[in-house]
Amino acid sequence: MNKIKQHLLSGVFISTFCFASGANAEGVYAGFSLGNASLDESEIDSAVGWKLFGGYEVSDNIAIEGGYTSFGEMDISDFWYSATLEITGFELAAVGSYPINDQLSLLGKLGFLRWDAEFDFSGLGSVSTSGTDIFFGLGGQYNLSDNLDVRATWERYTVEDTDADLLSASVVYSF
Repeated sequence: MNKIKQHLLSGVFISTFCFASGANAEGVYAGFSLGNASLDESEIDSAVGWKLFGGYEVSDNIAIEGGYTSFGEMDISDFWYSATLEITGFELAAVGSYPINDQLSLLGKLGFLRWDAEFDFSGLGSVSTSGTDIFFGLGGQYNLSDNLDVRATWERYTVEDTDADLLSASVVYSF
């Protein structure tokens, strides 16, 4: 993605959350996820993936969430070459929650990822590509206190024609 689009998308993302927090701080949250990222390609190793995200609870059961996701640096080993693959992107999703009790909720997500992928061929150069694809996820959230939650989620992203999974644990702080 060129720099102008990156800055524009970042500005929209930051403005949305500043507006939401200025309008009413209740319902605004931010979090960090860390987990295992993998692709459905056998010659590509899994990596440590992470995500920074924030959201606004529109109602008790629906939130709008945006963030930046990194699938880490994955090693590719093939008979003919070795390379690394790094996928990153900005995402925007609707998050639905269904409370089981006062502390535990089930989560579902549906959204879009604007991704960039870079292949680095061990000293032979690199190739970049980008696109926008859909993703979905399932998980659970446990409320530790009024302002602190933990999540466990599995998310399935489509990056071009390849499925990418992120299985992660998150810490979420509500303002």
